[in-house]
Amino acid sequence: MSRSVALIAPRGTSKFYSHIQMESQAMRRPTSFRSSRSSGFTLVELLVVIAIIGVMVGLLLPAVQSAREAARRMQCSNNMKQLGLAVHNYHSAFNMFPANIGAQASGNPNRGASWLVQILPQMEQSSIYEKLTFVGTDFSTQDGVNRNWEILDDAIVPGFNCPSNPMQNYRDNNANGLTTAFGSPDSYKTQIVDYVGVAGYYYTPGIRQGDSTWQPGGRSDGSRNVWTGYGWMQDAGIIGINNSKYRNPKFASILDGTSQTIAIGEHSAEMPHADKTRTDSRPSSHAGGAWNAGPAFHGWLGWTANITVPRWPINSIYSGNYTQLYGYTLHNGFRSNHVGGAMFTMGDGSVRFVTDSIDFDDVFMAMNGRNDRFVYDQQF
Repeated sequence: MSRSVALIAPRGTSKFYSHIQMESQAMRRPTSFRSSRSSGFTLVELLVVIAIIGVMVGLLLPAVQSAREAARRMQCSNNMKQLGLAVHNYHSAFNMFPANIGAQASGNPNRGASWLVQILPQMEQSSIYEKLTFVGTDFSTQDGVNRNWEILDDAIVPGFNCPSNPMQNYRDNNANGLTTAFGSPDSYKTQIVDYVGVAGYYYTPGIRQGDSTWQPGGRSDGSRNVWTGYGWMQDAGIIGINNSKYRNPKFASILDGTSQTIAIGEHSAEMPHADKTRTDSRPSSHAGGAWNAGPAFHGWLGWTANITVPRWPINSIYSGNYTQLYGYTLHNGFRSNHVGGAMFTMGDGSVRFVTDSIDFDDVFMAMNGRNDRFVYDQQF
């Protein structure tokens, strides 16, 4: 006898299946029936994010710029440290500091090599130095033939320029007929440097400007500054002139102490004028660039290049006196793009940042002379 078996679902099973069917139907529903809420950003949210990013960039940008300038200032300091080492190594080799080579007499067209040329071997630039001719050549290409034009056209020494300086590091020189006959094109380039040798001080330390007892700064022979037609020239600094009377200074002649006397100063910024114009007045911006010493003969000491006898404060604006204005004048002084002052290499090879608020008449003047005997005690 057959039996029929009836499958009886447990109580509540119908509700369970009903729930599963509902979920299955929901899963099969088209996407268009899902929630209509958008998953993107609203315009207001985007504007808020952009505003926050803008504020963050505005806050971070000065810090980034400050960090970059700090790195550039450190590199400038390193450049000047290398110059100080080169000057010391030169003294070790020749028992004297480097100096501009001046003509031996007025009218001599052979304008000599600057002190920067003298230290090329000590700056690891012997490959340039050994190719140069020093006799019968005019390093300025103004009066005589420049037999070195092709060598100097390619000569760029990276350590001679401050990385904070936005100005170009070369100038175009117009070659004279004698030099073009020697094979030169009508113009060629020479490097402009941002560092200048110090030949002495303009004002006598301890005597204020305008005093009835004021005299120009003293030279190494006990006389006073000499008027050259381009400024008052001196011979009381560490970087001097080698001509018929004066010879390269030595360590023994630095009576004020090497750590108290400036050897090299920075000039790596344009000079501002009262009318908002600006001028490149770097002492190497004249003909011949870094390599020219100018005539610098003794008769009236002549004008010379790549050295300075400071007459105006650090980072000062144009005074209206032309002796401050051009590369071949003597009172270009010091300036930089480092806020608040400029870098200096002292006679002992150390590098200091000197603020432009320093006591100019006494302390700063004394810092530029090697034998003024003026004692100062001031933080820079």
